[in-house]
Formats: sequence, C-alpha cells, structure tokens
Amino acid sequence: MIFGVLVSYATAASYGLQFLFPRRERRTPQRVYITSRTHLEEEGAKKFRDLRGHDVVLVQTAGGLRAISTTCTHLGCHVYWEPEHNRFFCPCHNAVFDVDGNVVVGPPPRPLQQYAVEEDEGSIFVMLDA
Repeated sequence: MIFGVLVSYATAASYGLQFLFPRRERRTPQRVYITSRTHLEEEGAKKFRDLRGHDVVLVQTAGGLRAISTTCTHLGCHVYWEPEHNRFFCPCHNAVFDVDGNVVVGPPPRPLQQYAVEEDEGSIFVMLDA
C-alpha cells in the first residue's frame, strides 16, 4: 500500500513539474519571401501570415524594416496597424503599441513579437519559426 502511495505521489510530481517547466521546442527559422522593396514602398505596409497562420505586418520604420505580429500580448486580440498614426492599436482594451511594437498605453505585459527581416537585391524576406 505504501508503495502505491509513493508511486502516485511521484507520478503527480512528474506531471506538476512538466506543467511548471514545459519543454521548449527548438524551432529552426525559415527564410520566407514576403514582397519586393518597390511593392512595399507603393503600399507602405504589407500584411501576411506566419507559418502558424497568425497575421504579421511588415512596416518601414526609422530603424529599418520591421515584421511585427498583430496578436496582442495581453489577451491575444487582433491589433491593427494605423499608418496615419504610425502605431498598432488593440481595440480590446484600447492598448497602443508604437511602430516598433513597444507598449505605449494599456495593459499588455510585453511588446508585440517581432521577426527578423532580411533584404536581398530588392526582395524582402522574413525569418519565420517553422
């Protein structure tokens, strides 16, 4: 009987530790073609989906090109790029993110996720997790 109790506690502890410290999958980023430089300059921004189906916006900033997720870091709501204000806006709690994805106003705990951007001979690529 004591053996059964010990096995039960060990099993529960194992599941508890897996919940508290989940394994992180190692993902290899993939270089994905998004658009050409001339097309981006014509439109000002380019919306696309990452490899998991989440929306991402490619925008030109003073610091260069940025590919920023449109999933709010607060509750996962969809944020919108507002080019006239040069910011991202989340309507769920009126959160505002600057052009680099940093929190300006609202409850989000961290900036929007960013992806590395590479430019090669007029073509723009984004490094996306597989």
